[in-house]
Amino acid sequence: MKIPSSIRSPQQRGFTLIELLVVISIIAILAGFAMPVFTSAQKKGRITDSLNNCKQVALALRMYAGDNDGQYPATTVPVGSTPGTPLAQGSYSNDAFNNLMPKYTTSKKIFINKNSAYCKTATADTAGDLNTIKVGQNDWLYMLGLSDTSDARYPLIATATKSASDLTYTNVTSAKGGVWAGTDAVVAFCDGSAKPMSTKDMNLTTPTATFINSPDPAGGNIFTGTETWMGTTVYPLAPE
Repeated sequence: MKIPSSIRSPQQRGFTLIELLVVISIIAILAGFAMPVFTSAQKKGRITDSLNNCKQVALALRMYAGDNDGQYPATTVPVGSTPGTPLAQGSYSNDAFNNLMPKYTTSKKIFINKNSAYCKTATADTAGDLNTIKVGQNDWLYMLGLSDTSDARYPLIATATKSASDLTYTNVTSAKGGVWAGTDAVVAFCDGSAKPMSTKDMNLTTPTATFINSPDPAGGNIFTGTETWMGTTVYPLAPE
């Protein structure tokens, strides 16, 4: 005897097209809710890794200062009997960090942020440049002119801004200064401490030109020298 299709058991029936579409719609909605959470968690993880690298760079700089009368790197690395050239505006932060290799750190990875536009042009190391931080191997801004006795609130290194002359970040992640989409940054200070800067520490008025707020009562960008803040003898050096 043939069983009418209308009274077949659920085990004998397949899903209808409408049921499949409903299930797919539900999955799509749930994925839409989950994606921002996943993206945020992924970004926080990357910032944590960057913070760890920042602390290692700051520690190396502190050790360097301990061997050099409290002064952080202010010249290029000496070559043979030729003394290093004084760093100045227009120099690169790479030049300062070369002073740390290999005595104070043997890891070049602590200078690299693979998601940064500054690090998209890196080339492979050769035997001759194992201790040289090359183009594309650095995403740290360095403040030249500080010492280990400078105001502990002064930033010593930080997530690189757009350039040494444009000390802002951008929400364009493919551009220089956009590694954290303009909403976050990582900073180490003159006393060796380091912290992630989030939206509460940032001025986000202009998404393509955000910046870290200065502790100066006059306000402004933490990296800009003013009469009441870091002074005109402190210069930001951007990565090469």
